[in-house]
Amino acid sequence: MALPPTIVGINVVIFITTIFAVTALGLRLWSNRIRRAPLIFSDYMAIVATIFAAGTAGVCLTLGFAAGLGVHLPELIKTSPDKLVLHIKLFIPAQLLWAAANTCVKLSILSLYTTLFPAKPFRRVCYGTMAVSTAYFVTVLLEIFLRCKPVQFSWDKSIVDGTCDGQNTAFLVAGITNLVIDSFIVVLPMPMLWRLQIAKRKKIVIAGMFSLGAVICLLSLLRVIWLVSWDLNDQTYSGVPGVIYSTLEPVLGVVNACLPTIRPALNRLFGHHHSSLESPACMQRT
Repeated sequence: MALPPTIVGINVVIFITTIFAVTALGLRLWSNRIRRAPLIFSDYMAIVATIFAAGTAGVCLTLGFAAGLGVHLPELIKTSPDKLVLHIKLFIPAQLLWAAANTCVKLSILSLYTTLFPAKPFRRVCYGTMAVSTAYFVTVLLEIFLRCKPVQFSWDKSIVDGTCDGQNTAFLVAGITNLVIDSFIVVLPMPMLWRLQIAKRKKIVIAGMFSLGAVICLLSLLRVIWLVSWDLNDQTYSGVPGVIYSTLEPVLGVVNACLPTIRPALNRLFGHHHSSLESPACMQRT
């Protein structure tokens, strides 16, 4: 069975954006080396997030190339039932990797906030949001393995009398919660940014970098809208938008988490020697 042209295009986009994420991480680590700065928690979370995001992309690429993504379920059952079996089995690791990657992105960004803005009240809010993000991941993990009885029915639909209750509702609640946390993380540093003792132009540049998180929020919103109408009775076909959003969200999240830290590497590449935007000198507050 030939791949639908749409799936080929989607796989190309997934592959390219994953390269962007790996490149952003490389620039971040190189910037650390240039500044002779040790790796901190934010860096480690960015590394782990990249690994999980690449894993998510890998699973989604497999769904497209080898597991019937984009094909209507009745047609897939008739022509390639083995692909349907693989599709269902891949659905579990896809959810786990997506949740883990997004959580690590959140932790990396929030930890970076505490480094850039050391005010105690702000740091407490960041730590609280990190706790909420971690709790969210735990609930997603539990939801994945508790929604079906027996648990094996999640990936083995041949089990007699197996049931999965409230899947659409569980997915929707998880998606909305993820959107709310992402939106909060995006707006959290804005008041602090505008208090910085730097030129207004540089403030706008820095705010613009942090505001790229709004793109992640848009993807989260589109994912929630898709979840409302997702037809689990034809999940191989109706799941195409979800695969796009679920891959781009963590991959671009890694880019967003790394972007404020890569100025030294860009300066080295392009021959500029201005101080880094994330340097302590740039982050003095009024």
